[in-house]
Amino acid sequence: MDSSSIAFKGTLQQLLEKVEKGEMIPKLQASHAPPCKFWTAFQVLNGIRHMTPVIHGPKGCTYSVANAYKMSSCEYRGVPLEPTTCTAQDEADVVYGGEGKLLEAVKEAEQRYHPELIVIFSCCCSGIIGDDVETIAQRAEQEVNAKVLAIRSEGFGGDFRSGYEDAFRVIMELMETPSEKMEKTINIIGARQGPTYTEWTQDLDEIERMVYGIGAKINGIFCGGCTLEQIRQARAAELNASWCYDWGQKLGDLMEEQFGIPYARTGLPYGLKATEEWIMGVAQPLGLEESAKHMIQKETGELTREIDTIRKFFDGKTALVEIAEFPGPIRALALARMAGEFGAHPIVINIHPYTIKERMPSIKYLLQQGQNPEVILTKGLFSLGTFRSSWQTEAELEEIATQYDNAVYLGTPMRQPGIPQVNLTTMTGYPHYGYSGIKNIARLVQSSVENASRPRSKLFRRVLYGGN
Repeated sequence: MDSSSIAFKGTLQQLLEKVEKGEMIPKLQASHAPPCKFWTAFQVLNGIRHMTPVIHGPKGCTYSVANAYKMSSCEYRGVPLEPTTCTAQDEADVVYGGEGKLLEAVKEAEQRYHPELIVIFSCCCSGIIGDDVETIAQRAEQEVNAKVLAIRSEGFGGDFRSGYEDAFRVIMELMETPSEKMEKTINIIGARQGPTYTEWTQDLDEIERMVYGIGAKINGIFCGGCTLEQIRQARAAELNASWCYDWGQKLGDLMEEQFGIPYARTGLPYGLKATEEWIMGVAQPLGLEESAKHMIQKETGELTREIDTIRKFFDGKTALVEIAEFPGPIRALALARMAGEFGAHPIVINIHPYTIKERMPSIKYLLQQGQNPEVILTKGLFSLGTFRSSWQTEAELEEIATQYDNAVYLGTPMRQPGIPQVNLTTMTGYPHYGYSGIKNIARLVQSSVENASRPRSKLFRRVLYGGN
């Protein structure tokens, strides 16, 4: 392979070591980063039903998150379109302060919408001038019927990870001491609304199906459509389990440390082994091993044809799993593990050093679980500093694909690598998790085989990447 286009080639462990030593520092790191702290904090808390956010900042920040998250999430949760309000900070507020305006905005949100919960979010403007959102939340709660919380979520105050971690810390303030435990009941943690391009509600549906299938119950999904009452009852559950280990890890650790609730540390249930691990990770602490084993045997037995299809597709192949518009980093590693389980040699392409740094606890956990795939980081992605597909990374992917016989591709359908590719983002292809996911993936890989020889559109390529 032409080394001029490769910034790193080695194992995930070796890339981690380079990041820890400061040897892989991108020049455009900020442009590669996911959304800022404000966005990810909003994304988590937006998943609580009948919650009205009051954003202490300018209208632009409010429009952005409302447009991105509120529309689809309200529809999924089956509730009327919920509002996103703000204090509409202007120049005068920046000079003289906006705490009084914020208090009035909370009162108005109560009068207009009668929510169960109001959450105040600080933005960069209110953060810069130092408005005390926590004190305003305490004052407001004495004057309205709703519970009022505040989170310091100004974008410059942290990265995307601190946004959702701080949001989960905030909701812990709502969790009440239980009078008794809810037997065989768990919390699903690490969810948020609305779905991004790496998150689908159908995967949550499959997790719910598997939990109920082994005889357990779910108190709530935090924060993917949960209610305030479910959050209050969270400490009564016997166990926490992740929908996404990366997003749920901090909340699981904190609730275990502070409340003594065990945390089932399992990765994403892609494929047979990971699904079995996820199910048994829930079943064993609850004493439901026998019913879980019965479910695993039954579901696996019904998938003989699908398992054979997937195995034939991957066996002896090189599976190129690229992180681009889809999948995200943690899903890509789960896909790589699944491909390896079915006989492929997985190579994860373009897991960025920024991702390694900010997802360090999750990456180290996956390595401890034995997931250490080969990794290639291209110079196009490393220098551009963006997940998005570009003509540079498209050319580099094509070059990588030519180096391997019998290669297959898992990633964004925007690519044209010239090898069989599995379109995992088709609307009929969800969920990916669990046994229903195996059914869908089998169908998608079969479609990949049947359509491998079809030419890709030259016009589509030009629209995406330019050129002749």
